[in-house]
Amino acid sequence: MLQNDELLERIGYLQRANRFWKGLSFSLAAALALFLLLGTGLGFSLYFNAQNQRIEAELMMREARHQEAIARQQAEEAAQRARKEVEKQKAQP
Repeated sequence: MLQNDELLERIGYLQRANRFWKGLSFSLAAALALFLLLGTGLGFSLYFNAQNQRIEAELMMREARHQEAIARQQAEEAAQRARKEVEKQKAQP
């Protein structure tokens, strides 16, 4: 009879330990899954933020080049007008 009681007690202990380890493994798996999801979300967020900044920088560079071309054209036109004025003044005695 003692042997049966001992075996039943050991079986109960093993079942409790089994439940404990199962619960621990499931909670750690859930924490790992959450960590992976948050890491993936953060990675995507940083990637797309960097892409947006790169696109904005490219647009700003294009706009600056366009403004530079306009300013250069205006400077060339002003220089041509000035040359014509100088030529007119030289032509008048």
